[in-house]
Amino acid sequence: MAAIKIMGFRGAQPRVLPRMLPDAGAQAAINCRLDDGGLTPIHRPMLKELISSADHLTIYRHVGSWLSWATVVDAAPGPVDDERLYYTGDGAPKMLKAGTVYDLAVPRPTVALTATLGGAGSGDTVTRAYVYTWVTDFGEESEPNPASNLIDWKPGNTVTLSGFASAPAGRAITKQRIYRSQTGQSGTYLYFIAERSATNANFSDTVAVDAFAEPLPSADWNAPPDNLSGLTVMPNGMMAAFSGRKVYFCEPWHPHAWPEKYVLTVESDIVALGAIGTSLIILTTAKPYFAMGSTPDTMQMTKLEVNWPCLNKRAVVDLGFAIAFPTWDGLAIALADGSVQLVTNLLFNRDTWQRQSPATMVAAQLSGRYVGFYDTLTSDDEVLAGAMLIEAGQAPFLINSSAMASATYYDEEEGALYFLRKGTDQIWRFDDPEAARDYQYWRSKAFVLPQPDNFGALLVDSDTSLTPEEAAAAADALELLIAENEALIAAGSILGDLNAAPLNRVAFAGDILHPLVLSDEVLTVGVYADGVRVAEITTSGRPERLPGGFKARTWEIDVYGDVSVSNIVMGRTMADIVAAG
Repeated sequence: MAAIKIMGFRGAQPRVLPRMLPDAGAQAAINCRLDDGGLTPIHRPMLKELISSADHLTIYRHVGSWLSWATVVDAAPGPVDDERLYYTGDGAPKMLKAGTVYDLAVPRPTVALTATLGGAGSGDTVTRAYVYTWVTDFGEESEPNPASNLIDWKPGNTVTLSGFASAPAGRAITKQRIYRSQTGQSGTYLYFIAERSATNANFSDTVAVDAFAEPLPSADWNAPPDNLSGLTVMPNGMMAAFSGRKVYFCEPWHPHAWPEKYVLTVESDIVALGAIGTSLIILTTAKPYFAMGSTPDTMQMTKLEVNWPCLNKRAVVDLGFAIAFPTWDGLAIALADGSVQLVTNLLFNRDTWQRQSPATMVAAQLSGRYVGFYDTLTSDDEVLAGAMLIEAGQAPFLINSSAMASATYYDEEEGALYFLRKGTDQIWRFDDPEAARDYQYWRSKAFVLPQPDNFGALLVDSDTSLTPEEAAAAADALELLIAENEALIAAGSILGDLNAAPLNRVAFAGDILHPLVLSDEVLTVGVYADGVRVAEITTSGRPERLPGGFKARTWEIDVYGDVSVSNIVMGRTMADIVAAG
């Protein structure tokens, strides 16, 4: 082997023997981007917001404002109005609109009306019944009350309806809609005859026989169960959720109505749901299920014959092309065609995967990669926390980060990952483009030669300069940190004194001031021969000589710094480097 050339850098595959890795593969990759073929560091996280409690388990940004809950909540904007937010997991299902929280269910009137016949009638007799519904300010209509008594109406009769209830408070109910039975060629049904402001006053039916309008839409609607969970958005105005072993679907374009007629039932308790187009992935404590359909009444369900239960709802992530979920054997992904595959076979075996705490992991996505924040237990019973980015495509690999989180939120419009820093009330953006570059570390495969030999030269091609945009962002970020620190100091204690802060509020001997970080344009490339570090290179763009006087079979290279590296060439001689191009 006259030369070793590394380009098209990839992440780590810890389960693969170091010598068996692909030439661009890694034994370790920390804080690397690995999305452009080069070796580029991610940016540092940046503080964005403070919430009310460090103990909250869910964060969400809605219409520019941050929300948080102490429970595991599934939230989603509805299909009707972007300013409405629907969520489950905080008691009964809820709707948030303009800062006001409502129970999602619209209560139905529970008492039947009384229909009283008056006046003298003649001609054909028509049997009538009446119902009414509540209507909210948001256009949501309740289920109807029980039907009134039947009356035999003839032309000339009057009908008075009594027994209307007062509108319940707390749900923005402002109107009533009144429906009357009508018989036609297709049978008898209830049709709209009047809408009025919500009142308990009597109503006189003076609507002509042929002046009825649309049929009652909510006859077979139902309010969502109080324990509904796992709210998930689907196409065509649908939303899905679950309770126990039942999957529910809302009436299309009516997120307050969850008809029992659409319910699908599985054999095991449901843990989480995930949607890919018109496909719904149903993850349970046993086998997963796959359902497909364009409307709730067309959903067809299939059990997937893989023994991969979902261990943890908070670690289920929509990657766009697949739904990723943790199981006992590793990270699995379910695709829109109903296939399921394990993507961590080259990264973890069953034991090493379970040491990543998949049952308590908190996860999200970034650029189509799975980002899992974990606490792992070492063989010495030491708890280590951090994040792992898993490339789940055709060639899976792993990138590690030291970021720690207790809750996550992925903003699809920004393509941004936000996280609640573990043990704090601080929301940070992961890999913030406005922050300085972080320090990355990457270690190559073990290149094993047929017989001992010596490499005498190394060339590193890198870009050690910041782009104008990065320089401006770094300067702006530094000015912002300085201004925020000045504000913290002016406000009073920075919690730097002994016992000034609650446990875990700040690092030991630390404070709440932001560290001032500059991009140092650091590059250090180490060369290892048979496991011994024999050289350290800190320059790029020109070949550097390596020490001689020894030979080794196993050669490795590592990179540390905050600059981008495009390729590395190591050869026996300078001529070998030139020949390798």
